[in-house]
Amino acid sequence: PTNVLSNFMNCCTSIPELGEWMENGVNVDPKPIPIKEFATAGVPLNGKAAPPFRNLHIRVRRQVVADGLDTPLDWQVAGYDMPALEWHQKLKELKNSLESKAPILLDCRNKYESDMGKFDMAEPLNTENFRESWDVIKEKLEGIDKERPVMMYCTGGIRCVKAGAYVTQELGFQNVSRLAGGIIAYDRTLNENFSEGKEEPLFKGTNFVFDGRLGRAITEDEFAECVTCRAETSLVSNCLNDNCHKRITQCQNCRTVFHGTCSDACRQRIFNGRLLPLTGADGVERKGTKDTIPTKFENLEDYSVGHSSPPPSFYREIEYNTKQFFPTGAHMISGVSQGRLLTQLASLTREGRILELGTFTGYATACLVEGAANAGDALNYKGSGSREGGPYVLTLERDPRAYNIATAHLKIMCESGLWEEGGETACALRAEDVEIPNINVDAVNMTYNDMAGCELLKVSDALATIEAMANPSIESLRPAPFDMIFIDADKTRLLEYVNALLVNDLILKKGGLIVVDNVLWKGLVLEASSGGSSSLPSKEDNADEEDDAVRKKRRARKLANKMHNFNSNILMEDRVEVVVLPMRDGLSVIRKK
Repeated sequence: PTNVLSNFMNCCTSIPELGEWMENGVNVDPKPIPIKEFATAGVPLNGKAAPPFRNLHIRVRRQVVADGLDTPLDWQVAGYDMPALEWHQKLKELKNSLESKAPILLDCRNKYESDMGKFDMAEPLNTENFRESWDVIKEKLEGIDKERPVMMYCTGGIRCVKAGAYVTQELGFQNVSRLAGGIIAYDRTLNENFSEGKEEPLFKGTNFVFDGRLGRAITEDEFAECVTCRAETSLVSNCLNDNCHKRITQCQNCRTVFHGTCSDACRQRIFNGRLLPLTGADGVERKGTKDTIPTKFENLEDYSVGHSSPPPSFYREIEYNTKQFFPTGAHMISGVSQGRLLTQLASLTREGRILELGTFTGYATACLVEGAANAGDALNYKGSGSREGGPYVLTLERDPRAYNIATAHLKIMCESGLWEEGGETACALRAEDVEIPNINVDAVNMTYNDMAGCELLKVSDALATIEAMANPSIESLRPAPFDMIFIDADKTRLLEYVNALLVNDLILKKGGLIVVDNVLWKGLVLEASSGGSSSLPSKEDNADEEDDAVRKKRRARKLANKMHNFNSNILMEDRVEVVVLPMRDGLSVIRKK
């Protein structure tokens, strides 16, 4: 706010270590916010007014923006730092230029930023994060004369320093310039030098900003698409369902109709949370339905989610992080309905002792840990669970990268909880300047809520590990028996996993549950059960011409046959009782007799 801005700027400029690298001074917002307006200048949070910033944090970072480059570049050799007025004039000339060697203008921001607004004639990189920029820049500049001018910009001028260094040093371009201070400085400079309406900004639309405002409209142009009606809009916000809270673009009409939420399910969710308390004849307050609104749901899954207790906001951030770090595997996480079921099942166990085979990014693991803590609380368990006894989750993963990300998620859960603080901390993992730590040990232990112990174990072969745990002569590897085991691992060895768990009572207690994921395998088990042959040509018929789509379909049918074989065999197993649930990709709930 303006009442402290000048003091803050003086503090920054008085620190020699900062001043040495302060290329363009303190990059002040185009329109500093008065203290009277500061508390309400951000996008509302949970239906309440919010400021752009709630806290001031000063941290030392190894990198201001995580770039993913293998070899560090010299940031002092990053092209010409072009002042905003010169940039403005250059773009005016470019707009009217027909030269074949006119400057190439690159927008070095991510897709969700460029979608809100950009300079005329700019080529967006359309990346999801900054680490993806290098291949895209290289592709866009491939075959271009090295003497042709390249101009680039970003929000505040930091990312295009790195992009300018890359284009100059790695790609060999000789005439590189970047907008000094980024769009923020450009916006401020035009406001300071021209009266309103005298000079038209060449940046059109809204500048996405990384604070509680989410965007500052520079012009009234609308380029983004409303998430609910697909109309053009420039309004950006977060879904007002706190347990969703995803970033959305939404027109004013839909923002009103959907009450600031992204979908029918989220709208119903916030109305369910606002039910008026009613007092019954016994004097006990109950939730009524006077505040509810009729909602049309698109399908049964949305209806089910809208009428179920919502998961904490932390889980939504695991979904977003998985999409960023494992974009091709994001569909593999359990999701809301299945995750809540896993938490309920874990909560109902006798002692809250759970074994998981296949951690991935930790979504299901967190659900199981939450349920284990619930079980311990119901038992009034004193102390923290561990290998020896009490509420405890042991999870096995072989992929080192997934192991690293899952460890980061579960540490956040244990240190910051599942709600606002945990959600915000998990969200910060997607920031450009954050790198997921590499875990160099094979076992990580932590405790959630001073109740449920959690151990992540990196293994090379989960089946070999549980077979060793079931071996009576190898006591050193074996924890106390578990109440429930969740299997989301190698689908080709499911029968072997289950047999290792049933061979004795050393791993799974009598009466314990085995929950197996993906047993309906995209619905293809129906074809497998009928004995129908695939319409795909045989591998030998077109080995040279076979494309990725054909290979994926053939693999899917092969795995469907494996799943059908598992389902058929486990049904005949006299040591268990089985119920298959048609939830998501199918869950088999198996009770050990």
